[in-house]
Amino acid sequence: MENVSSRNWSLLGITDHSAVMNLGGRLGSAQGPQAFRSAWKRLSGKVHLTEQMLDYGDCHPVGSSVLEIHDHTIDWIASRLTKSRSVIIGGSHDHGYTHLAAIKKNSPKKRIGCINLDAHLDVRKPDPLPSSGSPFYLAIENQIIRPEDFIEFGIQRQCNGPTLWNYIESKSIDVVPMENCRFGKAILLFQEKLKFLEKQCDEVVISLDIDCVNGAEAPGVSAPAPEGLTSSDLLAIMNEAGRSKKVQSLGIFELNPIYDIDQRTARLCAAAVWHFLS
Repeated sequence: MENVSSRNWSLLGITDHSAVMNLGGRLGSAQGPQAFRSAWKRLSGKVHLTEQMLDYGDCHPVGSSVLEIHDHTIDWIASRLTKSRSVIIGGSHDHGYTHLAAIKKNSPKKRIGCINLDAHLDVRKPDPLPSSGSPFYLAIENQIIRPEDFIEFGIQRQCNGPTLWNYIESKSIDVVPMENCRFGKAILLFQEKLKFLEKQCDEVVISLDIDCVNGAEAPGVSAPAPEGLTSSDLLAIMNEAGRSKKVQSLGIFELNPIYDIDQRTARLCAAAVWHFLS
């Protein structure tokens, strides 16, 4: 394997969207890593982040069920995580679970916190199989993260049913609704929540479902929303996450190039990674 001593970050793709079918969503996020790389290679800047990148390529689905695909993906990610920062590009958001589980597998004694930037709560119970809406139910029930170390950020109330809210309330999970993020307040709230997790966790993972951004600015997603964070909100949040020594891994999910317009969403994802790393 390549010597990574001169590399500051690693890139890993996940080309799987099979769990979207279990929720009746729009297929296409399996092509997310390819779309991201196409947009990423066009970026430049004073710091040449591409030259500092170790690209491990893509994890392709192996197995006949979502559970088998998850097991394979966890092992694949865990074997490729280095001591440098990592960026995971999906793929559907059920791989927010495989992302967290791989980190936990490599560091079982670490207390891992997570901020989910999302329009959706994604705590759906498998019925019977996991869906793209199940990552954080799986992470909590499998004791990958504790409920008190998990923050839902940018959640849109109209996008989540009573069963999901009941689960959130039963676990006393902290939710920052989208209406609280309006008018430039998103970055201040994110700073507050990140500082909270930094105090009690050994490591913090940012899980970004790109549908947290309003659909006009990010049309290439599996479940677009009419409202959401602005692109400026997101890039400010990525800058803040990048400054934190506790945030060592970022996952971006649900980039769906089939529905993108002029690579608008892919370019935003690439810019988000650039701001996170730079």
